[in-house]
Amino acid sequence: MTAAATGIHLSRSSRRLILEWVLVAVLSSLAVGLLAAGSLPVRIDNLVYDLLSPFSAHAPRDDVVIVAIDNRSIQELGRWPWPRERHTALLRQLAKARPRAIAYDVLFVDPDADPAQDLALADAVKAAGPVVLPVTFDIPGDNGAPFRLTPPVPPLAAAAAALGQANLQFDPDGVVRRAMLAESDGAQTWPHLMETAYRAAEGHDSPTYLRAPQGAATLGKGLLRSRPMLIPFAGPPGRFRTIAFSDVLRGETPQVFLKDKIVLVGATADGLGDRYSTPLPGGQEAMAGVEVQANVLDALLTGRAIRPLGRAWVVAFSLTPLWMMLAGFLALRPAANMVLGAGLTVAVLGLSAGLLLIDRIWLPPAAAVLGVALVYPFWSWRRLEASSAYMLEELRRFAQEPEILPAIAATHVQALGGDVTTREVSLMRGAVGRMRELRRFVDDTLQGLPDAVLVAGLDGRVSLANRAALALFAALTDAPPEGRRLDDLLALFAAAGDASDEIQARGVDYQLRREALFATDGRAIGWIVRFTDISALRAAGRQREQVLQLLTHDMRSPQVSILALLDGPDEDRPASNLARRIEGYARRTLALADDFVHLARAESMTLNLETLNLPDLLLDAVDDLWPQSSAKGVAVAAEVGEAEHLIRADRSLVTRALINLIGNAVKYTDPGGRVDCRLALEDDAVVCAIADTGRGLAPDQLARLFEQFHRGRTTRNDGAGLGLAFVLTVVQRHGGRIACDSREGQGATFTLRFARVLGD
Repeated sequence: MTAAATGIHLSRSSRRLILEWVLVAVLSSLAVGLLAAGSLPVRIDNLVYDLLSPFSAHAPRDDVVIVAIDNRSIQELGRWPWPRERHTALLRQLAKARPRAIAYDVLFVDPDADPAQDLALADAVKAAGPVVLPVTFDIPGDNGAPFRLTPPVPPLAAAAAALGQANLQFDPDGVVRRAMLAESDGAQTWPHLMETAYRAAEGHDSPTYLRAPQGAATLGKGLLRSRPMLIPFAGPPGRFRTIAFSDVLRGETPQVFLKDKIVLVGATADGLGDRYSTPLPGGQEAMAGVEVQANVLDALLTGRAIRPLGRAWVVAFSLTPLWMMLAGFLALRPAANMVLGAGLTVAVLGLSAGLLLIDRIWLPPAAAVLGVALVYPFWSWRRLEASSAYMLEELRRFAQEPEILPAIAATHVQALGGDVTTREVSLMRGAVGRMRELRRFVDDTLQGLPDAVLVAGLDGRVSLANRAALALFAALTDAPPEGRRLDDLLALFAAAGDASDEIQARGVDYQLRREALFATDGRAIGWIVRFTDISALRAAGRQREQVLQLLTHDMRSPQVSILALLDGPDEDRPASNLARRIEGYARRTLALADDFVHLARAESMTLNLETLNLPDLLLDAVDDLWPQSSAKGVAVAAEVGEAEHLIRADRSLVTRALINLIGNAVKYTDPGGRVDCRLALEDDAVVCAIADTGRGLAPDQLARLFEQFHRGRTTRNDGAGLGLAFVLTVVQRHGGRIACDSREGQGATFTLRFARVLGD
């Protein structure tokens, strides 16, 4: 797979990741919002609340006293309901003690058979004051009405300091955890009985934070409950000071026990009144309604009332950790997301507990915890699904890629039948098998290389060495190369010659080659280092120098001597025809030796590069050939202009190449002909064109023009066929190009292109 294809694939994967993340974010936010605004997680919230409730237990106020209609009072005073005079007598006894307020949690909704008894009780209520009495609601009401309000009989309602509803709120599990401090039909609002007792005793309204009409709930059609308050129970039943009704009635209770107290009168006897389960340990033991009311009053008096936050706060609180978790999915690794999810769960529970126990605020945590708990596996499933799809796609692409060795493909062809899992396993088995074979193939290839090869990581430490490398370093050091640093291993060698890539150890010359290794995405991942034994090449080079020396000296010397004899005194010269023939052969032999030496040195010598002006070199070549051109009657013109044509070149080699080209043009141009040398600048290149008016070249001659020992045009003074091979070698070693355009009978044009050097 190419890097471009990989990049496109990764881009598509990124877009799919973002789309899936947005979809998961929207769906999970809607789900958590509905959970937080609904009642589905109430049982979990109640479980958390119940676990924290014991930490709210406290000693109740000692100025709250319950006068209980208990079992003993029933036994002593007779069956319930009692006549009005019993309650009248109790209130007169309480009036003597002068309590701060009395909450008489007994319903007097039916008039007595003797109206005088109701009037007498009303007088007692006024005398004992302030006394608050309860009202009740019947749902549904009469004749299709949504509800019916049943207050005490008129004399009592007029005599009471205030009326209040004494209803409590049941949770779905049947446990009483809260009270609604207000019930309204839209036109009139009835406060809770304990709030009216608080106002009567304290002389002012309940705490401000309990007055906001939040958390409204419909109780039947047309009746609205609001101002919820969670009850911080002081403890299990029996925590409040309780006095039997009969004891107070007989005057056996010291008045000091009731003076300036808030007295609650209510039923605790078996079978009388309501009993409720509470969230405290042991809450299965039912608590009498009057004691639950005492806990409500105690919360108002002590400021311990717990305020549940509204739905908007709960929704916002529940969504915050969800969005933090969603952000983590994009920014963090899976392990970090797991830690984040656990941390958010602990933080949510800790914040909820802290607000409850410290600030008396109840913020249900279940929706927030469920959001984190559900979105993590859901997102993990989506990512696993995406990863599985990506893996299968890559496995299919890998299976379709051509094999290096056909035998590997034949060995690991997998059947793709069966169910999805079977096909996935089959693809994976085939891919793993191919990778093992490829690894073995690469390892065998590396081990079979004749050169010593090391593979190192970016840190410079060797991770792999072939057999030749193990043998090489076994002779140089005791420790194997694996795990050692490349710099330490290279320090075992000494420099060999002027070249930076040639080193030597124990008399053996090596050429060092270092190539970077890259991953498929273009990242550098390490280095591969090769040590090539060039001792034989060095020996061949020395032999080549000896051959060049032979050509330069030993073969040229006899030819020079022959020419010297031919130029001697007339009496020593041979016959003129013979002399000319000997002179021609000698000069051809000298030219052959010179051309061969020039070509060999052009191929092997180290270039002495410098910044040169090509017109200067061209003019030098023209001047050097002036004797030959003028003697033959061929005009040579050089058009160089005033501009600089700078190149990086070896002066001697490029000048010799130009001399060869211009010399050939003069040689193959008839007397009276012309050779034109022109220079031009084309973008980043300097172009030199040498054109003659000679006989030109046939197409078959052009095809082999630059081959060694090939003579494209013939004269009676033919050369050795090495001149143009020399020119080609020089141009290529300078990174340039050469071309020839010629037609038979129309001359030839040689064009040289060199990289241009920009001036300052």
